[in-house]
Amino acid sequence: MCKYDNYLFWEGALARKQDLWQSTFGPLASAEEAVFVNTAIVDYRRNMLDNNWACYANSKSLLGFVQYVYLPLAFYYTIHQDNEQLFIPLCSRADFLEYVRNSGSGYAPLMEAALNELDGYWNLDDAGCLGKMKMFCIDFNLLWNRSDFVLHVRIYSDTMEVAQDIIDSAVFPEVLEEDTGLTVQQLRSMCRNFYDGPFMQKNFIKILNNKVGCIV
Repeated sequence: MCKYDNYLFWEGALARKQDLWQSTFGPLASAEEAVFVNTAIVDYRRNMLDNNWACYANSKSLLGFVQYVYLPLAFYYTIHQDNEQLFIPLCSRADFLEYVRNSGSGYAPLMEAALNELDGYWNLDDAGCLGKMKMFCIDFNLLWNRSDFVLHVRIYSDTMEVAQDIIDSAVFPEVLEEDTGLTVQQLRSMCRNFYDGPFMQKNFIKILNNKVGCIV
């Protein structure tokens, strides 16, 4: 069993105060295997904007984060309409599924389907897992792009995919530079440099969180 496929792993990481949301989580055995994620919760009713960029060492560690951390947080927030704070209900998949079924939420079937879908990826190889997760995100983001709130998760195989998505989110290059302080050329250069040494590997996620922010 993969160590990431256990809520106790994530509970332990939080107990050690490891940053799961805005950091490079865990040591990178290989920069080429690193994968990236942008998560967001936008709630116009409760004036909530939570947006994060993170890097994970490989596809299975990122799968664990999405299944045991991001989705439970996002779904718990969605179920509790009067809750103004974000909370991670760390528990086993079976316990959280039971909680969702008994919540009385009209969204419960959608939540259960998403959790069950992700659980089927653990037996895939890393490449297959990553491909499935990227397709999952496309469907998930379409489904949860509501008029009054948005749940969003986007996964990237490499830094150049990150760069292209940021560029595509800006109407014009001038808007990108105004919003981030980076030209298109500087952004692409920064993303290429991630693979050249530890300096950019250490600072890449900080730059995304501090300069780019939300692109939903």
